[in-house]
Amino acid sequence: MTSTSLTGHIFSTGESREWFEPLMGEHIAMRVESHHSNGAFSLTEIIVAPQAGPPLHIHTDADEVLYVLEGIVDFVCNGERFRTGPGGFAAVPRGSVHAFRNFEATPARMLVLLMPGGFEQFMPAMKNRSISDIPELAAQFGMEIVGPQIEPAGV
Repeated sequence: MTSTSLTGHIFSTGESREWFEPLMGEHIAMRVESHHSNGAFSLTEIIVAPQAGPPLHIHTDADEVLYVLEGIVDFVCNGERFRTGPGGFAAVPRGSVHAFRNFEATPARMLVLLMPGGFEQFMPAMKNRSISDIPELAAQFGMEIVGPQIEPAGV
């Protein structure tokens, strides 16, 4: 069982982010990793390039909240579609088939909260790996790829 307390305080300026690109079109900055929260949660910041977004997938062991800070993002969860901009969010229960994608011409930026934490370590594990490694590596972090990227609405 995980504790819900942080292991210590964390202060961070906006400029202190270290960005990396684990998947084409997705720049990630780790903000709070699961080791900071005794495994209770993780918080990452993500910039999603135009036309980028993950394939349909399931987190088998984590709930996910995606909060849009900038841009417009399309979400799909269990077949239901949702489009939102800054201040909008999607809360996705574990076990749900979901994905997001930026269909706009400019990047989108989101905060991603996963509870419990641990999945955030998938991102750095993808560094310098082939796209063909994703399904096997994802499974090690409680994620199953179940389909392609989502298509624009009406396609």
